[in-house]
Amino acid sequence: MQENIYIQILFEDASGKILVGKVMEKYLENKKGILYDIKSFKGMGRIPKNITGSAIKTKSLLTDLPQYLRGFSNALKHYPGKTAIFVILDCDNKDCMGLKRVLVELYNNLQISTEVHFCIAIEEIEAWLLGDEEALFQAFPEGKKSVFQKYKQDSIIGTWEYLADIVYKGGSLKLKKEMTSYFEIGKFKCGCAEKIGEFLNIHNNRSKSFNYFIKKLDLVCEELHI
Repeated sequence: MQENIYIQILFEDASGKILVGKVMEKYLENKKGILYDIKSFKGMGRIPKNITGSAIKTKSLLTDLPQYLRGFSNALKHYPGKTAIFVILDCDNKDCMGLKRVLVELYNNLQISTEVHFCIAIEEIEAWLLGDEEALFQAFPEGKKSVFQKYKQDSIIGTWEYLADIVYKGGSLKLKKEMTSYFEIGKFKCGCAEKIGEFLNIHNNRSKSFNYFIKKLDLVCEELHI
């Protein structure tokens, strides 16, 4: 049995870091011996053509991913227990399976020793919030249930805007008029992640990508002696 587990999580933005932090708090509530850290980036970026170089870090997840995977893997070599890295990102309007294949190929080409799990939210991480109706309306009791009921889980629909149509007075169009900068919209996303994340039931979510993340956590932690 493993006595300790360390999980390093990489996410593309601040709101995702808040949400995954809430999920991890709930997941580890009755578990001991598991440590984790979440690093957020300033956007997704793109996978570089040259994955062997040591270019200046851009603070974008995919652009910097080869460097961080090598760095964390080297740092975790001497950890006294099991280690794993989780990379969580939005697929946006990309082909999810195609993106996953490219990421797995990148991992194989890096030839690092630490196991890495890629968890891709369809279309955006806000789909995880929309996957728990009870948590959503506990956090926002004045939210528009009629709008929520039209949502098809994990659909490519402009997920964060759809969430705004449910919880923001006047909907996403008014929000975009009032919050004209990416920073302001980011604060709105962080607020939703914080509020809904408080009530999230990690074992009852309609999002397949959320459940995939929990399943991979279970696989990493199954050897832990509690």
